[in-house]
Amino acid sequence: MRPTVCCAIDILTASCSPLLTRDWRGGLPSDYMDFFTRSFKDCVHDSELPPTFPYKTGEYDYFHMRHGDLIFVCTGHKGTNPALVLSFMHKVVGILKYYFGRLEEESIRDNFVLIYELFDEIVDYGYPQFTEGNILQHLITLDAHRLEIAKVPLAMTNAISWRPEDILYAKNEVFLDVVESCSLCVNGFGEVTQASLHGVVQMKAQLSGMPECKLGLNDNFTAREGRPAMQTSQLNISDINFHRCVKLGEFSMEKNIVFVPPDGPFELLSYRIASGISPLLWVNAKRTTVGETKVKYTLRLSTTFKERFVAQDIKVSIPVESDATNPEIQCKLGEVVYVPESESINWTLKTLSGGKDIDLTLFVSVPSVKAENSKIRRRVEVHFEVPYLTPSGIQVRYLKVFEKSGYSALPWVRYLTRAGDYTFKISDGGGQ
Repeated sequence: MRPTVCCAIDILTASCSPLLTRDWRGGLPSDYMDFFTRSFKDCVHDSELPPTFPYKTGEYDYFHMRHGDLIFVCTGHKGTNPALVLSFMHKVVGILKYYFGRLEEESIRDNFVLIYELFDEIVDYGYPQFTEGNILQHLITLDAHRLEIAKVPLAMTNAISWRPEDILYAKNEVFLDVVESCSLCVNGFGEVTQASLHGVVQMKAQLSGMPECKLGLNDNFTAREGRPAMQTSQLNISDINFHRCVKLGEFSMEKNIVFVPPDGPFELLSYRIASGISPLLWVNAKRTTVGETKVKYTLRLSTTFKERFVAQDIKVSIPVESDATNPEIQCKLGEVVYVPESESINWTLKTLSGGKDIDLTLFVSVPSVKAENSKIRRRVEVHFEVPYLTPSGIQVRYLKVFEKSGYSALPWVRYLTRAGDYTFKISDGGGQ
């Protein structure tokens, strides 16, 4: 398998119209993008086209990804490592977002000169060289006339390429967010068919000089393969991914996360728990027919976490028949709105503390319960956030900052849990 060699990169609109092309090596067939466009348009859905597929002669491979309304395409020689190319493409998207904020068609058209300059810095004759946006900004600025006099940052030649050396803050602070997203799928019998958790530790470093940070998590924090996701005495977490700044040897030996942080916000680590996560919110939903032209929905929303925690921004979306009319709602807490455009009833609550049960009863009229659409959605979707809570039990024990000048840094830590794909099947209660 070849190393990561990108012969060219193309940025297209959602309709496959070309926006920008950079050919680093030359020699590509003149119709190489025509072939990609035809292959892409032949697919009804994007998912039908694999992320990598060969050119018609088999000499080259395409690697593509979508970001919003843009399509990014890399073309490389046959045998190029697809994982590395796709990872590089995600890095390219990250750099463009770092420079422009929102990445869309207009930002590409307005900044194509700057984008060409960036492509020439991060890739040398098809080989990716440098993909750290916060360092590139010292070399390439938004003012084109400065490009000729810009100096090469020392970080580009240092071992720590993700951080420049001349950073200075009047107040040294570190902000750490532990954010966990819970996904849950419950069938019509009240059985959990899927429960998982995806967590990230996000950090924003405002530190002077070249500091080294040491982060300590729970004593029972472990990362072992082939073990349950959670046990009574320890956490077993899979798919841990660290930022490149982390010294992996320190974590393997002492379970300390030691790193020299990039300047500004970045994702320090991510992890996944595939099972063993208890639901935070639970919904019992039942649908029954009342007579020939009315349907009744009954829901009970329960918070299963401890009373000292409070869920916020709760939204429960209840699907109803497409021809439903005259909704009659009985609910003592929250706001309930019928949204015909989405064929649903939306129940929202600003806050709800732990250990609570709330009921909602809903009647809707239909032309005939016998003529109902058998393809009606039967899943209640729930969205929520719970501050200060991590279902995995991960806690930050300490965050220490060491820098040769000896300054003191103030750490701030926050915890947040939010709903991912959180759904409950509506059970069929028959007729009355």
